[in-house]
Amino acid sequence: MKEKNLNEIIENQEKKPEGLIFPCQYPVKALGNNTNSFVEEMLFIAQKHCKETKDCDVKCRQSRNGKYQSVTINVKAKSREQLESLFAELKLHNDVKWLL
Repeated sequence: MKEKNLNEIIENQEKKPEGLIFPCQYPVKALGNNTNSFVEEMLFIAQKHCKETKDCDVKCRQSRNGKYQSVTINVKAKSREQLESLFAELKLHNDVKWLL
């Protein structure tokens, strides 16, 4: 068995891609106030950035007390920049309290 030296190991690690490999499916989760339009507004923003997103890509749940709602939208992301712009716009929404 051939033993690799430290320089070969470091070089191979540097060649590996970091993080996500695009395109990919990515779940975007937003927690916000439970308003009548929260889900529709989150979907609208997701569709602006990821045009292929459909109604069937959305799952939502209300908190126990009904004050908050979580929305998970599975988007097909084509680049890190696309995801960053989606998250930036979602953060600006008045009803969004938390993003993942």
